[in-house]
Amino acid sequence: MLGKRTKLFFVISLGAVIFSVILATWGFPKIISNQIQKNVQLDNSSAMFEKWRKMPMPLTFKVYVFNVTNAEDINAGARPTLQEIGPYVYKEYRERTVLSYGDNDTVKYMLKKTFVFDKEATGALSEDDDIVVINFSYMAAILTVQDMMPSLAGVVNGALEQFFTNLKDPFLRVKVKDLFFDGLYVNCNGNHSALGLVCGKLKTDAPPTMRPAEDGSGFYFSMFSHMNRTETGPYEMVRGRENIKELGHIVSYKGKTSMSNRWGRDEYCGRLNGSDGSIFPPIDPSDVPDKLYTFEPEVCRSLYASLVGKSSIFNMTAYYYEISRDALAAKSANPNNKCFCKKNWSANHDGCLLMGVLNLMPCQDAPAIASLPHFYLGSEELLEYFDGGVSPDKEKHNTFLYLEPVTGVVLKGFRRLQFNIELRNIPTVPQLANVPTGLFPLLWIEEGAVLPDSVLDELRESHTLLSYVNAVRWILVAISVAALMCSAVAVARSGILPAWPRNSNSVSFILSPHPNSDINKVH
Repeated sequence: MLGKRTKLFFVISLGAVIFSVILATWGFPKIISNQIQKNVQLDNSSAMFEKWRKMPMPLTFKVYVFNVTNAEDINAGARPTLQEIGPYVYKEYRERTVLSYGDNDTVKYMLKKTFVFDKEATGALSEDDDIVVINFSYMAAILTVQDMMPSLAGVVNGALEQFFTNLKDPFLRVKVKDLFFDGLYVNCNGNHSALGLVCGKLKTDAPPTMRPAEDGSGFYFSMFSHMNRTETGPYEMVRGRENIKELGHIVSYKGKTSMSNRWGRDEYCGRLNGSDGSIFPPIDPSDVPDKLYTFEPEVCRSLYASLVGKSSIFNMTAYYYEISRDALAAKSANPNNKCFCKKNWSANHDGCLLMGVLNLMPCQDAPAIASLPHFYLGSEELLEYFDGGVSPDKEKHNTFLYLEPVTGVVLKGFRRLQFNIELRNIPTVPQLANVPTGLFPLLWIEEGAVLPDSVLDELRESHTLLSYVNAVRWILVAISVAALMCSAVAVARSGILPAWPRNSNSVSFILSPHPNSDINKVH
């Protein structure tokens, strides 16, 4: 009876070992994965959904302007000397309005950004500061005319002299608040014959930076007021309920599944890759992506950050990504970028021949040029144009993020982008007759956040709970193995196992007399 119980104990222990190993190597990971997916997918019942719909804390939006300190000398042909002023800090609130859910596991939404000036974080600077900057809208207008109909540049410039008040040179004397959000008034009331053409074009096809005056007499130019006034979208994003690896992927923007209308038929430049930067899928340690893509509507393309390696931040493991030289490389360095070359921005270069710049004409319908701040990762030729004030620094001008692999949450990340326009020498235009030709920066922005302590504490608690679960599964394996060993010993001692034949060792067998050796003995 005891032997049967011992044998039953052994069989049960063996089954427990097999079950616990399966549970530890497949069951627990599957349960954990399903629970993580349930919490991070974009579903009304998930812990992530409401945080995604309305961000629980504002992003930090910083603006640095390039103040021109030698405008009169530049007008005479000298190289520019600039002074970076900033940051002017704003709190950026984000809220999404869900429009519908698609049958292909997608959600369609509009994104609303609201910017509020943070006086405390800005410190001694003020929105009332007076600055001198490149006249972005004037240069955009005159360059567009010069590239399309050079013979009319002088005529249109006469109209622009009435459109922009006090247009004595290509620089703008303005208050910070007017340049950023309030707007600088430009006049459509005048007697120049070409002024009606300029204002008529703006009324039918005004860029986002121009908003009509309420009385219809002109427009207000500002760099960011359109972001504060209107929603962007609609975006269509994968919810991650069916495939967590696709969570956050943008599949369409404004109803289009590619940007081929901006960059031509080339699939590489037109492809919508990645998320809107707010959410990423969890990372499988055995399949860590080399690149993280985000779709940037401001430049009508997806940009990517490349994996640098595993890191530790806030006492948590994270993967560190940063923008690489290839992202804005010249087509000679990255042949895939050749489709971003669409229109000349100067007499000597197209938008890709110089490292680190992107021509925004196909995107914004204006001859603007995007780059990283201070032309970081750009060509040395860009820096040679200046006599001071432009100095790239990786620590200050890099774009990067730390991604928590279990949930796909960005622990810390900053996106940095600079807006430039060409200052071109045009002999037929008095304001530009003597200036040196080169790429001139207006300002650069930094957008990002560090997770607050409250959210970090939630993540740490989740990690602690996860470590307990991981410990439990291996404890179960250890207990079941120990039980199996005890049952094996009990079975061995019970005598229910067949006896093992006990033979003498080879030496004793040879030397000892055979037990039947006396059979043939003669008596």
